[in-house]
Amino acid sequence: MASEITNIFMTSDDTASTLPEVGVDYPTLSPMEEAKEVMPTFEEPNASFDIDEIVDDFGFGAVAKIVSVEDDASLPLLTFRFFVLSLILSVFGGILGQIFYFKPQTLTISTLFHQLASYFGGIFMAWILPKGTWLNPGPFNIKEHVLIATTASTASSSALATGLIASENLYFNRDLGYFLSISLILSSQLVGYGLAGLFRSILVYPARAYYPGKLSSIALFEALHRSTRDQSKYVKFFTIVFLAIFIWEWIPQFIAPSLVGFSVFCLANRNSAVFTILFGGINSNEGLGLFSLCFDWLYISSDPLTLPWSTQVNQMIGLAGCVAAMLGFYYGNIWNSLNLPFMGQGIFTSTGDIYNQSLILDSNNNLNVTAYENYGQPYFAGSWAMQLLFNNIGITAAVMHVAVWNSSEILEAIKKFRVQSDSTSNNSDATRVDENIHFYMMAKYKEVPWWWYAALLVLAMVSGLGVNAAAKSDLDWWCFLIAIAIAAFLVLVIGFLFATTGFNLPTQTLVQLVGGFIRPGNPVANMYFTLWGYQTTAQSLNLLMDLKVAQYMKVPPRAMFISQILGTIVGGVSNYGITKMIVDSQRDVLLTANGNDMWSGQQVQNYNAQAVTWGALSKQLFAAGAYYAWIPYSFVIGFFVPLPTYFLHKYFPHRGFNYINTGIIAWWIGYMTNGINSNLFVYCILGFVSQYYLRRYHACWFNRYNYLLAAALDGGTQVAVFIMTFALFGAGGNGAVQMPYWALNPDTSNGGFSDYCGTAITAIGNNTSS
Repeated sequence: MASEITNIFMTSDDTASTLPEVGVDYPTLSPMEEAKEVMPTFEEPNASFDIDEIVDDFGFGAVAKIVSVEDDASLPLLTFRFFVLSLILSVFGGILGQIFYFKPQTLTISTLFHQLASYFGGIFMAWILPKGTWLNPGPFNIKEHVLIATTASTASSSALATGLIASENLYFNRDLGYFLSISLILSSQLVGYGLAGLFRSILVYPARAYYPGKLSSIALFEALHRSTRDQSKYVKFFTIVFLAIFIWEWIPQFIAPSLVGFSVFCLANRNSAVFTILFGGINSNEGLGLFSLCFDWLYISSDPLTLPWSTQVNQMIGLAGCVAAMLGFYYGNIWNSLNLPFMGQGIFTSTGDIYNQSLILDSNNNLNVTAYENYGQPYFAGSWAMQLLFNNIGITAAVMHVAVWNSSEILEAIKKFRVQSDSTSNNSDATRVDENIHFYMMAKYKEVPWWWYAALLVLAMVSGLGVNAAAKSDLDWWCFLIAIAIAAFLVLVIGFLFATTGFNLPTQTLVQLVGGFIRPGNPVANMYFTLWGYQTTAQSLNLLMDLKVAQYMKVPPRAMFISQILGTIVGGVSNYGITKMIVDSQRDVLLTANGNDMWSGQQVQNYNAQAVTWGALSKQLFAAGAYYAWIPYSFVIGFFVPLPTYFLHKYFPHRGFNYINTGIIAWWIGYMTNGINSNLFVYCILGFVSQYYLRRYHACWFNRYNYLLAAALDGGTQVAVFIMTFALFGAGGNGAVQMPYWALNPDTSNGGFSDYCGTAITAIGNNTSS
């Protein structure tokens, strides 16, 4: 059995003999001897990762410090442990990730949580199962661990197709049914996977494609498997924090919801519309949440502990700009803001009422121009229009930022790879191998042939065409192909930016804009166009990032292929099941602008509103001379935004202008326009304490425990929320359990909020109390 599995993943001796000739015969040397032989000038990492060493997670040089050159090709991979733990964690992640989609704050399941959960699960199974059998072929190993974590994290991402399914159900009264829904989810995901495989040579293999955002996860893999020093301390630390946060989360989530955003300003003035706008932030679309104290880790998340300090500084600049922009747009009455809700993702009439989109659409969901002219145009809340404006600026600003700062590095990386990717060449030299050692070490394993990905892409596209027709999407076949072509272009361009800078550009607005102009007048068609043009890009980038982790951890490509496909399928089925359950049980809540403390339809509302405005009304609202023409114009503005800091750096090279990323700043200027904002003050404080103070002045503690702390806090929180969602909040279909009202769980049925700020702000013209 072992030899058969080895044959599946390992190359033949003939293939191995085509490795670059740098004085090494791969089949006859141990993994560490291989690395030493091919690294005559490379700064060799420790075989056992030194957790005390300070590493720069934002620089390419950190790879040499973090990633080990150890490799044991005999380690078992697709074991019984792999399948059991992968399925359990994938179902768990797929369900919980979709629950988070309908939460007031946009949340994701931490990769660090999956790493720790799969690690302890693997260690437990290796201890309890009969040793020396197919159930337990040996100690739980790093490659097995990577495969399980990859499968689970792939399954845990909420598929955009579920937003489309929910939107059709809630706003168009169309239930696609189980078969069509599952087919839609899986085909849109697998198209992205096919594209990812075809771009491996540019977005995975080169050394410069190093995905900075994954370095912390890789460091954790190394710490858990490459060294046994202090492991008992790590386990004890993780367990204590995990249990503590698990117990604590029941308090802000159920017993005392006011702790999600405790505001002394709201307590001081409970009936002021202005105070609600400035200091309220405990509910979706309530206010800015300035100086609120959040005691709920679910909304704080591990980002302030794991994102690099330079990234968080740009975020903080963006948040400050967001406060100024939101208040400026609202009180300056830009785009009729004073007559509309301060925050909201839907579309409204000129007086702030919900815009009834059914009145302007015919029976085929196409725009009825006569009805539209009689009813009038829809309006965005000023803050949401501002968010669209700055997100668009952020897209092109980030492209230009990389173009002016990093174009020479990118071209050099492409040039180098064009030489080193020729695996049949015997003219390699040690220097080239030094620079991309992990790529060359993978040559002993059988690669996934390109035609596997091509075949998967074609099959998924054929399935997609069939689903489009069966679902009556009104998306023509040629529009579908254009969407796929856009996705392929974005995977290449945005993928290179993501791989080399760590910044993942939000491109949904761009895709919707194109879809609205090539298939005008139909919101449903726009939703499907966005699915194929945007979701496939997002899926591709996640899969490419995992393929890079596999290269660093020396996981055979064919084993990773199986892992990712399994996670995609299990996650897609789980996503649909929980979406159907929540939409059926919380329908009325999801259709309200503010939702409640536990559920929110803001993401579905946004998806639907964007489809109506970009799809049905693209020409009426966004064409030249139209009411919101500046929103698409902002794409052009973004190209010029990074230039001032670039030229300032040329004249003042030591003033730090090269650390300013205007793409990140612009995107974060629109960040506070939806969701809960009561977490952001604590978020910034924790970011300063962790990534600035501890990292600089207590580096030993930071490197030993910071990422374990993040994983434990995320893990305990998410397990607690998972249990509460089914036991208390009604996701199991048995109705929600009502906590008795008391000081930290006030009755909000009158329209107030749990932080004691005033009532919901619909239009300040109708609510002028101060």
